[in-house]
Amino acid sequence: MNIPEVVRRYSVTLLDAAQETGVAEEARRDLEGIGATLDASEELRAFLLNRLIGANLKESAVEKLFADRVGALTMNFMRLMVRRGRANMLAQVTQACLQIIDERSGIAMAQVHSAIALDEAQAEHLSQRLAGYFGREIRLDVSVDESMRGGLIATVGDTVFDGTVDAHLRRLHRKLLGDVSTK
Repeated sequence: MNIPEVVRRYSVTLLDAAQETGVAEEARRDLEGIGATLDASEELRAFLLNRLIGANLKESAVEKLFADRVGALTMNFMRLMVRRGRANMLAQVTQACLQIIDERSGIAMAQVHSAIALDEAQAEHLSQRLAGYFGREIRLDVSVDESMRGGLIATVGDTVFDGTVDAHLRRLHRKLLGDVSTK
């Protein structure tokens, strides 16, 4: 994920403050919870994105939703974002924080698009194969793409592994053309 600079600055600020105050693990749990809440609620995302709603109302709503569910540092950070007119970036900052935590821990994220849903064993096998290739732990974000004929595409950073049926057929086609043209 290419993180916009303003999102990165807010994310790094929160993570550095959490590290300095010794609440890094608590902040990670808070961010995972906030992210899950934002993912689950279209209305909350729309509310935070709405520029016609004032900062005071947004701050009050954020406090009511999260005050008893997150630590003091995380709550103060969310208040700061709302007061500065950045409530619309809360979901992006949450995702960026989790990505930066993973990067700092040596964990890479793989975006996987598969023709069918992967079962747990298949996902674990894929994760291990990618970890062996990259030499670091890999977390998978798997989605099903029904337009694929079969196989999957895995993207880790700038590296793309295309194991789809269409890709295999294209390679076979090029190989056959190459063999025919040499005779």
